[in-house]
Amino acid sequence: MQVQVLRSRLSIVVIALVLAVGAVFAITIARGADGADHRDSPGVESDSPADITDVFAFRSPSNNGNLVVAIGVNGLTAPADNATAAFSNDVTYTLHIDTDGDLADDATVDIDFSGDPQTFTITGLGDPIVGDSTPPSTASIAPDPIIAEAGGIKAFAGQRDDAFFFDLVGYSEFVSGPYVPAAGLRTAEAGAPADTFAGTNASYIVLELPITAVTGEATSDTGVIKAWASTSRDGSRVDRMGIPVINTVLIPSDQKDAFNNGSPATDEADFRATGEATIDGLRDAVDAALDGPVGPQDAGPLGDLTSADVAAALIPDIVTIDFSQPVVFPNGRQLEDDVIDVALQLVLNRTVGVTDAIDGNDVSFSSSFPYLAPPHQPAPVDLPPTGGQPGPDDGVASSLYLVLAAAGGITIMAAGGVVLAGRRVRS
Repeated sequence: MQVQVLRSRLSIVVIALVLAVGAVFAITIARGADGADHRDSPGVESDSPADITDVFAFRSPSNNGNLVVAIGVNGLTAPADNATAAFSNDVTYTLHIDTDGDLADDATVDIDFSGDPQTFTITGLGDPIVGDSTPPSTASIAPDPIIAEAGGIKAFAGQRDDAFFFDLVGYSEFVSGPYVPAAGLRTAEAGAPADTFAGTNASYIVLELPITAVTGEATSDTGVIKAWASTSRDGSRVDRMGIPVINTVLIPSDQKDAFNNGSPATDEADFRATGEATIDGLRDAVDAALDGPVGPQDAGPLGDLTSADVAAALIPDIVTIDFSQPVVFPNGRQLEDDVIDVALQLVLNRTVGVTDAIDGNDVSFSSSFPYLAPPHQPAPVDLPPTGGQPGPDDGVASSLYLVLAAAGGITIMAAGGVVLAGRRVRS
């Protein structure tokens, strides 16, 4: 269990840290905006409906005996583009579940879409579950979520607020030339920290079902599962994800599509040495810049962790949940978990002065299914954008461009100089 918890905690940490070092080496190179697992490989750059952004797994806020799993695609959708962000009728969205720890599928849940307006069919949970998707809209008020229920299972498919929160712009500025931050990760001149993902949407598939139906245990307070999500078209894999940003940050550009075509069972042999080498490079670069103004590594929140410890925690790329423990990141992932701060501190092996100061989502999550916040809608044409639901001209695009520059640097850094070794690292 200690290794499982360590893996989960370190997963997000590595993500943020790799972003930093990559930016140091190549901040001037821009691609599309990356964050969490948004646009993580060449194969998904132009395939937003198949590009997995985040995987959340947590106990239901309304029923402690239920598990909620949310899988996002179509990340970073601006409100003005809502109507163009549907699921694909040609893509199968799959949840993979391992109940015995061998990293092989013991159960799979497939979600397929058809028609216009779209309906969905869920297989792998007993009798097929058929429901209507909640259509995306550019109206000033978001449509109510359409929820399907069958046999104690709830299902939703539709657009919601992009639930990832992080000052990626402030982070890119910090790592492009490390300094002692004045606010979050920003200089005093850069202003207050800001959530780069605020005001944008994603499309989510959300399932809620009894924990005992997943684990096969007699109660909801026992059992361990490992889970991950994938998308495929015509039987060929497009994307996969368990822990945020593993592919984005740790895998070299020329191996990113191969990573998405792989599986957790082969991750250790194929990618762990690469991840460890990348983490070593990140730590060296950040320590050189911060040891003086901030101080040396102070052992981090979990103690003094080596690069091998971090790599073992993040690879293979799976979400682990032990239901005998609180289901809070890194044991699963709640919507409100501040995974970036945990990740930064673990990867950097530091606790002092390491926070992006974005402690929650830009809008509140719901206490009822499907739990994610409603999607942002364009402001009425006769009124300027105001308040917490930004309009299409709220500056998100320019912020994401800066973020992208940092993310592009990560890819270049990972591609050059990281040699894949055939050795296995003991977990």
